[in-house]
Order: sequence, then structure tokens, then C-alpha cells
Amino acid sequence: MTGVIEFGASPEALKRVWALMAKVRGRWAPPPRMTVTEWADTYRMMSPENSAEPGRYNSARAPYQRGMMDAVSDPTIETVTMMTSAQVGKNEICHNALGWIMDLNPGPVLWVAPTEKAAEKWSKTRLAPMLRDTPRLKGKVADPKSRDSGNTILEKSFPGGLLFVVGSNAPSGLASQPIQYVFGDEIDRMEESAGTEGDILDLAQKRTTTYAGRRKIVWVSTPGIKGHSRIFKSWEQSDQRRYHLPCIHCGAQILLQWRDEDGCYRVVWPDGEPQNAHYVCDQCGGLITDGHKPMMLRKGIWVPGRPEVRGHAGFAINELYSPWRTFGEIAVAFLRAKQQGPNHLMVWVNTSLGEPWDTRDGDEVQTKGLAARREDYDAEVPTGVAYLTLGGDMQDDRWEYIIRGWGRGNESWLIKRGMVLGNPALDEFWVRVDQVILAEFRHASGYLMRISAACLDAGGHFNREVHRFCRARSQRRVFAIRGNTRPQATPVTRSNKRTKLLLLDTVSLKDTFFARIREEKPGPGYVHWPINLLADYFDQITSETVVYRTEGGRRRRLYVPRNERDPNEALDCEVYASAAWEVMAVVPEDVDRTLHALAELMGRKSLDAPGTTLPVQVPPRGRRVRSAGIKRD
Repeated sequence: MTGVIEFGASPEALKRVWALMAKVRGRWAPPPRMTVTEWADTYRMMSPENSAEPGRYNSARAPYQRGMMDAVSDPTIETVTMMTSAQVGKNEICHNALGWIMDLNPGPVLWVAPTEKAAEKWSKTRLAPMLRDTPRLKGKVADPKSRDSGNTILEKSFPGGLLFVVGSNAPSGLASQPIQYVFGDEIDRMEESAGTEGDILDLAQKRTTTYAGRRKIVWVSTPGIKGHSRIFKSWEQSDQRRYHLPCIHCGAQILLQWRDEDGCYRVVWPDGEPQNAHYVCDQCGGLITDGHKPMMLRKGIWVPGRPEVRGHAGFAINELYSPWRTFGEIAVAFLRAKQQGPNHLMVWVNTSLGEPWDTRDGDEVQTKGLAARREDYDAEVPTGVAYLTLGGDMQDDRWEYIIRGWGRGNESWLIKRGMVLGNPALDEFWVRVDQVILAEFRHASGYLMRISAACLDAGGHFNREVHRFCRARSQRRVFAIRGNTRPQATPVTRSNKRTKLLLLDTVSLKDTFFARIREEKPGPGYVHWPINLLADYFDQITSETVVYRTEGGRRRRLYVPRNERDPNEALDCEVYASAAWEVMAVVPEDVDRTLHALAELMGRKSLDAPGTTLPVQVPPRGRRVRSAGIKRD
């Protein structure tokens, strides 16, 4: 066929010509201009193994997903942050965006999962079914069984682009390949650092440099702990969009929130019937039921809290909006989590409310309760104290310390909290530190006591000065200490035979300290505080919280500040004073012996109930445990 239509050509010949022209147009025509939502509603098929509603995707089921998806296809937006709860369809939002890229806007894509194992699982159980069941994508990726197919579990090639699937614990997957699209899935569950190469998200973002102006960075996650949540920090930097709905009764634009800004609960239920919960409009007080929610969702709009921010769209949404969850189911889950304790409640706040867990909300009550336990001692050093230890924390311009007294069953009393101000590089500063360690304290018996052991932090500021000071006073049991990054067999170990440096398992020591302050009745393990102790002390000792992180393929339990700016010197000093007590390794018999000696000096036979006498026991020869250092005034 020459492509020239002769006069009088048959109708069959004309049909063949037009068919050929249509084929040529289809081969060279640009891809259709579609948003992610339009592409998903037209082409996306939901796989039966991953969806309770398999078949064609329908954005009308959860209309709030439209704004989140279309931000990915908006050329004016470079970064998209989605801070969400569970059960709102965030996975399908990202999968639809990925399908839109592979079909209509190809380029190199990086998908980052929390771990390499999670990356492999996502590729097998989520990506593969989508490629299989969505006809528009079915032929895009070659058969993995064919030779040189360019299709492996963690690497997929498609016309015009490549998909790299990596775990945040596998930095080799973030090598020099330029990337146009980055998806970070569950970024709050990722490693803090990609080996020794730095923050995983920074590394991924740097791969997009050559695509400036055309790149797209998508961060998605349920949040973790406030102050440490990556997704929350990213959302704070965005235009902070929230989904507003018209109230079915008054028409006012409202947010679905568990509690409003005044702290009032918006989800309520009859006594004993959380399964019958409903929502109360904060404008008119009207009751909103699950039956009202679909119509309200259809009329909802995303409203930015910071419209002045350009190029960074941030979305925050919780489970109350989900068409797959009822208010009653969420209320039942809340009561169950509350009954099971703070850790379960934290999970509920993260995964149901889509909010970072603010540990201070719960700890403020605890802090006030601890402060209420302050008491008047019967002397500078109370009757029950047998030994004194000191914990000191070094800063750039000061040295803070705590002196704690110890008695039977590890019952303890805070004796003094103070600081030495000045320049630690000067000898005069260390003379004053030495005076603190040599100070004498009056016991209830009228006799004077000295510090039996001291631990000084040598893990941060002015290490050389601390080491020099402690080496010169090692015979007085003044130790340089440093926190160990790995768990230890015992809370305190010596770093090696040649040095006096002690390594502390700070996680273990903090566990013990927090367990002791939870004791509510005086006796073994109970912690006493003096009446004149300032309230900021209690803020500092409760300034850290537990997190779990995966490092080197192992899940570790760590204490971290709930807010990076909160001071925690009092907690560190308490831990170091406890470490000094551990170093002494005093056995119960020695405590009894010392207390009995003090009682005898006071003209009493015992510190216990009248009529009982504690035997005086002398430690065996060669014991390293030193006495409390009692002397007559």
C-alpha cells in the first residue's frame, strides 16, 4: 500500500487505510493527560488477596483519597506528606500513584520500606498482584521468568523507567542512580541511619537532585512518638491540610476529631455501650451517626492550615473518616487499649487517631504525683541511710550532681542536688568539684558521713579533664563513666584492665530507677525526696521515654528525650548515683552492720521496732566494700 488514495477506491481499501493511520497516530500520540484519581478510577483493579472489595477501584468510596492522590500529579507540588491512621487506604493511594507513573509518566522510581525484608514482602504481596490484575500495567513489566527480563523482586524495569525497592537498613540500594520519584513507606518505622551513611530520607532525597523541578517526593506513615516522629516533623513543614466536612445538621465545616482544641471528647456513647458511639458536632451539638458519614465525606474539602507554604502538600487524617470503620468500633478499641496500659494506648493513638504519641500527657500526672511525695527528713541524712553515693553530669559551663543515700533493700533518699558553675578547663573549677565530693553530711545520729563512691560522666564534655580528675582519686572510689551503646551482662562493667573507665548499661539502670520510683510505699526500693526539692527535678527525671528501633537487623529498646530541647541532667545524675551504688556491691549484711553501728551510737539497740536487735557483722578480711565513712563530730 502506497498511502495514496486513488479516486474510486473500494470501501474496503479505505477502511484499511484509516486503520493504518489510526495505528500510526496511536503509536506516536502523547499519553493522555490524567490525574492520579482519573487514572485509578479508569484503569486500576483491586486484587482479591489485598482488598475486601476486589474489582475496579472507585475513589467515591473514600473521597478524601482524591486530594491526596492528585497532589502527586500536581506539577506545582514537589513534596507530599501523608500522616494518617490505619484503615484510611493510604497504601492504595500510593499504589495508584505508582501505577499512574508507570503507565503515563515513566521515570526512575525509588520505593523505600522500613526494612529489606518488608521491601521484599511488599514487592511480592502488593506490587506483583497490582501488576497482574490491572490490565493497563500487565504488559509494562517483563516476565520475571524470562532471561534478562529486568524484573527481580527488588528491581523492576518498565518502558521509560525503573523501579528500585529497598529497605532503610540496606543503604547499598541508595547508590548513585538518579531518581525522579521517591516513595517513603512508613518512615517512622525506618532506621535512624543507613549504616554509616546518614539519614535514610536525606540519602533518598539527594538522589532526586538531577530531576529538580520534575521530581516528586512522597512521605507516608502513621506517626510515632512526638518529638521523634519523622512524618509529624515533615507535616509541620507542609501546608498542613485537613479534611473538613459539612455538618449534616447545621452545615458548618467541621473536623472529625477524638478531642477538640478545648479537650472535649467529640465521640460519645451511652454508659456501658461504646459500640453505639456517635459523633457530636462541636458547632451545633447535633449527633452524627455512621449513616451520615458517606454523604458528608462526598462533600468534604481539604483545607490548608498554612496556605502560604508552596510546593509541599501535607495531609493529616484519622480513622474517624474511614468508611470501613464505625465510631463504635473505634470507641471499643479505645477502651480496650486504655485498660491494657500506656503502651497499648500509644498504639491506638498512632494507628487510630493518626497522631504522634505525646508522652508528657501521661507523665504530667505522674510528675505531679511524684512531687507530692516530697517529705521532711528527720535530719540532713535520714535515719535509714547507711551509705552515700554521688552522680555527676558534665556540661560545657557547669557540673551538676546528685547525692543519694542508700539503706536496706535499696531504699534511698535524695540528700542533695546542686551544681558547680565555671569553666571546666580551669584547675580552680576542679578544686570546687573535689570539695563537693569530700563534703560531710550530718546523719540523724549526730555523726558525719562522707560519700562512699562517685561516678562522673566522661562520655561527652571535657573528657580529658574528667579522666585526669578521676584517676587521681581512684582510691577514693571516684570513677569516670560512659554510657555503653550495647546491652551488658551487668549494669556496670570496666572497659578494660588498663583503664579505670566504667561502662554503664544506661537502659538497664534507667529501667531500675523507674521501677523504684513507681514504688508507692516506703520500704525496699522506695525513693524519697526532700521537701525543698524544686519541681523542675521531676520534669527532668520524666523527660525520657522508651522507643524501639531496629539497628543492624536487631530490635533494640532505647530511652530517648520526648522533646530534644528538654533538659535531663537530673535523670542522668540519678543514673550515675545508682551506678556508684552498683559499683560498691554492698551486701545486705553490710547495710545492717552499718545501720546497727549508727543505732548504737545514737544510744539505741536497733533502728527497727523496739525489742529487736541486729547482729553486728564484720565483713570478711579482703572484702573491697568500704564502710560508710562515719566519724565523730
